[in-house]
Amino acid sequence: MRRPSGITLLSLAAVSWALATVTTKVTLEQLSPIDLLAVEVSVGAGAVWLAITLRGGAARAAHRWRSARLGLVEPALTFALFDIGIDRTGAADAAVLVAAQSIFTVALSWLVLRERTSARVGAAVALGFAGVVVVGSDGSGHGATVLGDVLVLASSAAAAVAAVLARRIGTAGGSDAVTVTAWQLLAAAIACTPVLGVAALAGRSMLGSADAAHLLAAIATGLLGSAVPFLLYNTAIRDLNVSVAAVILNLIPVFGAGLAIVLLGNSLSPVQFAGAAAIVLAALGIDRNDGRRGAPSDVPPAGETDHDATRRSACAPAATTALLAERAS
Repeated sequence: MRRPSGITLLSLAAVSWALATVTTKVTLEQLSPIDLLAVEVSVGAGAVWLAITLRGGAARAAHRWRSARLGLVEPALTFALFDIGIDRTGAADAAVLVAAQSIFTVALSWLVLRERTSARVGAAVALGFAGVVVVGSDGSGHGATVLGDVLVLASSAAAAVAAVLARRIGTAGGSDAVTVTAWQLLAAAIACTPVLGVAALAGRSMLGSADAAHLLAAIATGLLGSAVPFLLYNTAIRDLNVSVAAVILNLIPVFGAGLAIVLLGNSLSPVQFAGAAAIVLAALGIDRNDGRRGAPSDVPPAGETDHDATRRSACAPAATTALLAERAS
C-alpha cells in the first residue's frame, strides 16, 4: 500500500492540532496552562512509547540525542516561551508574532539547509502569513508589552529552529518517525516535570481539583496535540521542504476556527473569514513537486554523497493552538 504524500500527512497533522484547540479550550476551564503542558507531553510520550512496545521493535535511534534536543526545543521551549509571553501581550500582537514563524522558517531553511524556495512557494508563504495575522487577530493591541512581544517572537523563532532540526533528522536516515517522535516527546516530558513540580509547590497547579471530564479532555489534548500530529509531521517532513511545510501548517488556525464555530459556537468576523480564505488559497497553490523542489539533497556539496547532504517538529503548532485557545476563552 502506497504511503500518503507528505502534503496529505501534514494536512492531517494540521487537523489534529486544530482538534486540540477545542480540547485545550475545555481543559483550561479547570487546569492551568502549565498543568496542560505537562499532561500533554507526558500522554504524548507515553502513547508513542506504548506503540513502540506493542510493535515489538527496539527504540534505538541513530540520532536519539538529536531527537531529544528537538523535544527540548519543541514542544518544551516553544510552548513555555509562548505561555509566558501570551499573558503579557495583546491578541493582535501575538497573531503577527506567531505568524512570523513561517518567515523565520523560510530564512533558516535557506541559511542552514540551503533549500531553494520557488517564487510560487514564496508567494504562498507571504499570503499565508497575512492570512494567519488576520485570523488570529481580534484587531486589538490592548495589554501588549515589549517583554510579552519578545517572548512570543522568541517562541516563533524557536519553532523555526525546531523545524530545521526535524528536517535534518528526518532526511539523515537511521531512525523511523515513530522512534524520533518517542525520543522527542520523552525529552519534553522530562523537561516539563520540574516545572510542574515548582508550580505545584507554588500552589499554581490545579490538577488535584480538576474533575474526570476535564482530565479526559487533557488526555485527549495530549493525543491530538502531541502524539498524533508530531508523528505525522516527523513522517511527512522527510519528503517536504521546510518552507512548504510552513505553508501547509498555516491551515491550523483555519481548521481550528472552523471547529470552534461548529463545536463551541464561536464566530469569525468577515475580515477573519477573508484571512482564512487567503490561507486556504496559499495551501492550494502548493503541489507535491513544490514539496520536493530545492531540497538539500538536490545539490550535494562537492565531495559529499546524496545521503551525506540530505538531512525539521513543527512549531507554531503548539503556539497556534495556545493562541486560538486563549482567544476562545
